[in-house]
Amino acid sequence: MSQSEAKEKIKNLIDKYEKVKNAGRLRSYTEEETKKDFILPLFEALGWSVFDKEEVSAEESIKSSGRVDYGFYLNGRPKFYLEAKPLKADLNKEVFADQAIKYSWNRGVTWAILTDFENIKVFCAQEIDKYLAAKFFFEIPYSQYLERFDQLWWLSKEAFTEDILDKEAEKVGKKLHKVPVSELLYKDLGKARDILTETLRICNSNVSKDLLDEGVQKLLNRLIFLRVAEDRGIEPNILTILMREAEAQKSSGQIYKAMVSKFRELDKIYDSNLFSKHPFEDWEEYGGDTEKAIKILYGKKGYYEYDFKAMPADVLGSVYEHYLGYRLAQSKKGVTLAKDAGKRKEQGIYYTPSYIVDYIVKNSLKPVLDKCGSVADL
Repeated sequence: MSQSEAKEKIKNLIDKYEKVKNAGRLRSYTEEETKKDFILPLFEALGWSVFDKEEVSAEESIKSSGRVDYGFYLNGRPKFYLEAKPLKADLNKEVFADQAIKYSWNRGVTWAILTDFENIKVFCAQEIDKYLAAKFFFEIPYSQYLERFDQLWWLSKEAFTEDILDKEAEKVGKKLHKVPVSELLYKDLGKARDILTETLRICNSNVSKDLLDEGVQKLLNRLIFLRVAEDRGIEPNILTILMREAEAQKSSGQIYKAMVSKFRELDKIYDSNLFSKHPFEDWEEYGGDTEKAIKILYGKKGYYEYDFKAMPADVLGSVYEHYLGYRLAQSKKGVTLAKDAGKRKEQGIYYTPSYIVDYIVKNSLKPVLDKCGSVADL
């Protein structure tokens, strides 16, 4: 679609909106009607195939509200996520922007868009060291869609094929401090591991370096599993509950003991090696640093927050692969983490990307399934 054709379609949408407004029907418009009558047609005018689910996917999952309205993709890669609101909505409510920003950041996507058609707000989701106001890039009210069409066109499919929005943001320094979720998660896992290693070493001086390394890894494996299970709704907020109970009892060592007790319960439920009894469960932790490590796995409220449900498996897998390739080494300060390629090779710590898994399944299992007409055949 040419830009002149896009302008004409957008002009028709503005005229349609004005009729609804003049008729006093704005407040009666639902979110679904707003999306169908205004938001989707607007992005269709900008060149997006809004009815092709490979290009514009509807109702993507998000922890805080159950979904984010649309994901916009090019060649299978997400370009931005959009949160839609009804015409009567107040887009200045921070919670609306937070939904889209949080989801985009956890998916490793730079851009988040909030709109009710009356206004479009664009945010840089990767500005993790800033509050919401600093993540804001620009806003266009519907009355200026034609007047500022060149800027509106930055959101077009054509513009995203040429990374125009990224280039415009770089001109004003909007992407200078971009930190992808994978990089930050890797650093935060390292911080959590450092904290647990140090506090458990001090509280249990009789434990060998190798057993300490193994115990910390086992503990962190469980914490990460629980964070994923919490965000996916498989488990309640177990870790948050334990932290609140420990704070209520004002006991710095309480959370470690309570956590170990919970692990025994989870071992019966999951019946797997993950929660099987390990010597670290008999160790002491009286400094309260376990809580610090747990809090790191939630992110930093107001700046960035981890949502493991939204996070692609490839992000978590890749981060964890590199993170596991470390072992404890002796130093003047006691023990430190040192990169060890031998450990990765020895333990087979290599993450298989999802596209390779898809290929293997498609070419091994699918031919078998295609020949099966029933469960008995299978």
